[in-house]
Amino acid sequence: MGKFFVCLAAMLMLSSCATYVTGSDGNQYEALTEKEIDRLIIISRKAMPENLKKRLVSKREYEDVMRTLPTVKIDYRGDKYGTATVIWRTRGRKVEFQYHDFLTDEIIPRCSFSTSYIPDEERRIQPDYSLPGR
Repeated sequence: MGKFFVCLAAMLMLSSCATYVTGSDGNQYEALTEKEIDRLIIISRKAMPENLKKRLVSKREYEDVMRTLPTVKIDYRGDKYGTATVIWRTRGRKVEFQYHDFLTDEIIPRCSFSTSYIPDEERRIQPDYSLPGR
């Protein structure tokens, strides 16, 4: 009988560690841990030198991403499954990495990168003209 309670207590401890959130479809899903979210931020930052090299971001935007914390938005469609968007607001643009499907795979999750301009009335600063195409 004592072993039963020890096993039950262990199971409750393990199951209570997980955090659950409501997905956009109204169902409950297991959420990413802080460590798993940090991993997505680290992966995003590790991709930034290549984006700088390809001139997709300016040196200033690169520096902003490397020294500031992003906003992370996650749309769950399953346990630790869905779309996670890691967003940095730089001085004139948003820098976004979007991860799709299983967000905790051993390999890097499927990812897309984009930038978009922040309207002048929101940022109240001068645009960065160092990027091509401006």
